[in-house]
Amino acid sequence: MSLLSRRSFLSGLATVSASALIPVSKSRAAEQVNTDIKHEEILGQGDFQYRVNRYWGRLDRSEHPVNDCHGIIEDKEGRILLLTNNTQNNIIAYSKQGEYLSSWEHRFPAAHALRIENYKGSDRYWITDHGICTIAQCEPDGTEIRRIGPDAVASKYPDLSKYHPTNVAFMPEGDFYVSDGYGSSYVHHFDPNWKLISTFGGIGKNPSNLKTPHSVWIDTRSGKPSLLICDRGNAKLKWFSLSGELENTISLPGAEPSNISPFGDFLAITSLNGMILILDKSNTLVSVVGGEAPVYKEGKLQTLTPYNYTLTHPHDVYIDSRGDLYIAQWNSYKTYPIKLERLKA
Repeated sequence: MSLLSRRSFLSGLATVSASALIPVSKSRAAEQVNTDIKHEEILGQGDFQYRVNRYWGRLDRSEHPVNDCHGIIEDKEGRILLLTNNTQNNIIAYSKQGEYLSSWEHRFPAAHALRIENYKGSDRYWITDHGICTIAQCEPDGTEIRRIGPDAVASKYPDLSKYHPTNVAFMPEGDFYVSDGYGSSYVHHFDPNWKLISTFGGIGKNPSNLKTPHSVWIDTRSGKPSLLICDRGNAKLKWFSLSGELENTISLPGAEPSNISPFGDFLAITSLNGMILILDKSNTLVSVVGGEAPVYKEGKLQTLTPYNYTLTHPHDVYIDSRGDLYIAQWNSYKTYPIKLERLKA
């Protein structure tokens, strides 16, 4: 190649390289804009819209690692408690601003649900571990009061390997209910002395049957308590009487209902496939946080469609007194909780 030709070639190459840099720069700028949009994403519809705060619960992974974040709730001190199945710190306490406060518990390798009972003005924690098939009742400092294991339901199971509890709901009088969500899809009712009263649900084709009853909760919004069950495998919410008779069912097509958090007469339901569903007192879906707006045709809810950048597998939700949502996620790259800050009209 002659010197002139070489110069011409290099000059042309420089021109091409310089021009190639322009779209790359624009692409990076666009990527940054898109990243900012994702961090400021607004989710939901109507009166229930939320601004995403993705960094709310982020901590130093070397000091406070998490695996799956399965439960989230507020205690009487106003702390937001996260339940994770990392036994280095099963429970992590945050302020509502997302600041780390403390951590404890190391005994629950498959920690799956955390509920708090108001017992004579003090908190009692109920921790469900589906792996060791145990529900432990504990003091806030971790002191264990009592636990219930597979032996308590042995009369109902020829094979106790088919029992894997996922959550618990309790009554003020001391009765409580256990969902066998990862086992045989039963719900077990216990008396205040922790003796088995009855069993209902189970896999089948009848309306009262269940498929992965992932969570149970006592619904008192009507003035008469009933047991609300997230029938995840059937994409339904089902209400049972306290003695186990089916009372009401609503379908949530396209959803995977997993956990429940109340807010006045409203409910927030986590859907494991990327949505938080807000239901009013009549159990009408009024906002899909992380999905397309709900549509009813002739009174029938149409298939729900998740659409967002933020939620991967939301497993549990807690709503505080302001209406903000705190989300714990399963199988989501070991991410810390996310806060969704409610927009006010």
